[in-house]
Amino acid sequence: MGIETILATVLPIFGAPLIDGIKMIFSRITGISMGEPKSFQERIELSKADTDRLRALAEVDRVYGEVSRWVANLRASFRYIFIGLLMIVTLFYAIVYRWVGVPEVWAFLSQASGSALFFVIGDRVYFHIKTGK
Repeated sequence: MGIETILATVLPIFGAPLIDGIKMIFSRITGISMGEPKSFQERIELSKADTDRLRALAEVDRVYGEVSRWVANLRASFRYIFIGLLMIVTLFYAIVYRWVGVPEVWAFLSQASGSALFFVIGDRVYFHIKTGK
């Protein structure tokens, strides 16, 4: 447990905002906007693509048929429950790694928990940086 663990779990959080910051620096220097649509038509197409993406995500989470409310709530929060369990397992394995640690299992858990942490935190950080909200 050392710098590799820290890099595997923390670095994915800052990857997208760091790349976006570098893009913004080059955009300021060159005067060419890299992420913005160049025309009104491109802006409309980008808005339609965002709408289609959100519609597809809503379709995945849609409940079909009659189910009780707690089942619908459990389905909606399943991703976060799974990520929480993955974090708990990774933390537990980090504690017992010295005694029964298998490097391949540790590599898998650290990569999986880093990706999950990015899903929970990094996406929101990136959204905050992009929109300022």
